[in-house]
This record gives sequence, C-alpha cells and structure tokens, in this order.
Amino acid sequence: MRNAPLILPATLVLAACAATPDMTTGTTVVNVTATYRERIMLPPGHVLTVRVEDVSLADAPAKVLAETREPLSGAPPYRVTLGFPTSQIDPRHSYAARAEIRDAAGALVFVTDTRHAVLTNGAPASTEIVLKSAR
Repeated sequence: MRNAPLILPATLVLAACAATPDMTTGTTVVNVTATYRERIMLPPGHVLTVRVEDVSLADAPAKVLAETREPLSGAPPYRVTLGFPTSQIDPRHSYAARAEIRDAAGALVFVTDTRHAVLTNGAPASTEIVLKSAR
C-alpha cells in the first residue's frame, strides 16, 4: 500500500506514451531508410523517389498511396517519412515500399530490386532498402 500513490501516475505516463499518431490524427506514417553499397558520393542533381504502394493485385499496376521526391545531398543512408490517411489501408491487402534514384537528366541510377513489405500481414511500418545499380 505504500507504493499505491506512485502506481497511478506511472500508469498515466505509460498510457500517454502508448498513444500513436494513427489514433489521434488518422494518419499512417511509414519510415524508409534508403542506401546503396557502392562507395561513391553522388553529384548534385540526383533525386530520391520513395513510394508506398498497394501491391495486392498481381495483374494490375500498383496503386500509389504515398510518394515523395527529394534532392540528394550528402552521403547515404537517406531517411524519408511518408504519411497518408489510415482510411486508405485495407488489412486484407499487401503494401510495399520502393525507392529509386535518378540523375539530373532523369536516367535511372539505383533501383529497388526486392519487395519491402510494410503495414499489413505482420509487416512493420518501417523498412531499410538497399538499392542496386541500374547501370
């Protein structure tokens, strides 16, 4: 009983920490870290594009839920956060993150070559993508 006054405040603090942005804003956030193995620094003008797509249908193009394009500066890894309405997620569907890097002329330099599942079917809301050279 001596610790009873401490239990309630500790419980309230833990409950506050457990709240996620999904519950309060209706937004789902996916965090992606993109890198490549080559030991090179890309010159200015290169652009990283990251997408979260619904890849449920094998015979149809993937539906893009969120996309961001960012000019690259500095060395990898590159971290990107994508947000979109939680109402767009169907728990029966499969979702994947993909990334690519294009040079200033728009030519593909690095690309995702494997599937990076996110959000449903036990997949996390974050992923690390190692891009492969397209040349």
